[in-house]
Amino acid sequence: MNKNKYQLSDGLIRQNIVLMSGTAIGPVAVCATDYQNALALSVGFTLIAFLSIILCRFIPKKIVYTIRVVLYALIAGLVFVPAYFALAYLYGEEVVRGLGVYLPILAVNPLILTKTETRFSLRPLHLMTFELAGYITGFNVVCLTVGIMRDILTNGKIGTLNLDAGFEIPALSTGFGGLITVGVLAGLFRYLYNRSKERAEKQIQKELEFQKLLEEL
Repeated sequence: MNKNKYQLSDGLIRQNIVLMSGTAIGPVAVCATDYQNALALSVGFTLIAFLSIILCRFIPKKIVYTIRVVLYALIAGLVFVPAYFALAYLYGEEVVRGLGVYLPILAVNPLILTKTETRFSLRPLHLMTFELAGYITGFNVVCLTVGIMRDILTNGKIGTLNLDAGFEIPALSTGFGGLITVGVLAGLFRYLYNRSKERAEKQIQKELEFQKLLEEL
């Protein structure tokens, strides 16, 4: 169970693809302009990433690596089509078109093209699914957080819930504003993570020193 917790936290924290590795900053910064867009982007990413990686797992390892990566991209492209229509049905054509080119970009993100090869395909299916859920959740939490923050600061609301914040920062609705928002969150996230890591290391060091002292006695 402890091992599963450790693996789940990789995608959520240590290797979060937005705040730590930065491989999915673009779609979040540009598209997560409000709660609705962030939700649509999160659902789209979940459908594309989960279905693509599950299907890519069944590609035989005996196929040359370069060909396998091409097949990963083709599978993700095929998955994108029904995912697009599912999003259009759930949120409307206007919302999906508003995501622009960044929605199909999610179909060729490193989580699918790289992690499938170097991580997910090496795990038993149950553990791979568990870890994949961690990576997807990590993206979705950040995406929704950014969307909600920008919705409040630019529109004074969250979805259809009016908050009457009393001030607005329209510039945050732009791509540049999105980069600033994600950058601030990434900086804060990494600071807290490093502080937590340092405290954990100091605690381990104290326990080792105490254990050594006991042995000397």
